[in-house]
Amino acid sequence: MTNKVSNRTIWRAIGSAFSILLLVMATPRRASAYVDPGSGAMLWQAAAAACIGSLFYMRRVVVWVRRHVDFRSQRAMGFVFATAYALVVSPLVLALCRNGQMPRFGDLFLLGVMLTVYFFTWEAATYLLGLGVLVSAWVLPPDGTLAVVQTQDVYRLISFTLVSLFLICLIARVKAGRVASFVRQDEGISGMTVETASGD
Repeated sequence: MTNKVSNRTIWRAIGSAFSILLLVMATPRRASAYVDPGSGAMLWQAAAAACIGSLFYMRRVVVWVRRHVDFRSQRAMGFVFATAYALVVSPLVLALCRNGQMPRFGDLFLLGVMLTVYFFTWEAATYLLGLGVLVSAWVLPPDGTLAVVQTQDVYRLISFTLVSLFLICLIARVKAGRVASFVRQDEGISGMTVETASGD
């Protein structure tokens, strides 16, 4: 009996404490907020991490589109992907830069360039790079023109282009090496089967 009474008393005390906590949280009070200066960069990194994390599912989308749209060519599918990516990202970059220039907005296009060269071809990635440079030049001051006036903006466009070209070459080279190693493995396996068949 004492055990039941003590358990009941404990649960009542926990319920009362929880009710008081909810009541304290529900009453309005003056809130003094502080926003850390680095929180914008942290949110930007979280958004970039979410985009990169979603790329693990990109292969499924590409395969589904390839089956249903009936594109047989890697190259044609790459240009379709690059155009669709530019159509989605360009308004986003323009909207973000109109409210105040976003640092490193070329990273959105750099991500698309890397995806395009990895999943498709280097030609489509170069096409997306050209679109990214055009949108970047349009966004940089003087806003709404393709004229790039300031030296740091010229440097920004040149560095974005060079980094993108380097990554295109690197990823295309790695893909070519991977394909070559698969071909060598297939030749080695078929060579072994021919040898074993002729040895029997």
